This record gives sequence, C-alpha cells and structure tokens, in this order.
Amino acid sequence: MTKEDIINRVWENLDLRKKQAGEVVEELVNCIKDVLKSGEKLKIGGFGVFEVRERKARIGRNPKTGEKAEITAGQMIKFKAGKPLKTAVDK
Repeated sequence: MTKEDIINRVWENLDLRKKQAGEVVEELVNCIKDVLKSGEKLKIGGFGVFEVRERKARIGRNPKTGEKAEITAGQMIKFKAGKPLKTAVDK
C-alpha cells in the first residue's frame, strides 16, 4: 500500500474532497515526523508506539567479501504494535 492508496481510502470513507484527504494524510505524516525528530515517543492507542532509539557503533561484515567493516552509531525508529493491532492481524 502506498501513500496514494491511503489518501484514496480516506477520500472514499470520509466526506472530503480528494485534495483535502491528501492534506489530512500529509499532515498526519508530518506530525509523526516532527514528534520523532524531537525525540518523543508517539503512542497511538489501539495501534502501537513509535520511538527513536540510539544504535551503537559496531563491527560488521561485508556479505559479499566477508571483510570486516565499521558500522557507525546512529538513530533508528522502533515500532511496537499494540495488542488490538496484533489481535486484528492475527485473525
């Protein structure tokens, strides 16, 4: 599913023009980005929790050559699904 598919679904299910549905989806995505950029957790009830975690530097291997390579430290986004989402997907 793409962002355009989400926009179409919002457009079909709500009484909005397609442009408005696109603006709603775009604003939601921007809101999620802003919260994660600031380092806050984002909890969406019934869906899950997004949070930014630090990843330590480590030594890895190039899968083609087997050569050791340094993997730099950085940040990553972690998502933990909530119980209602897990239950819905499991059925």
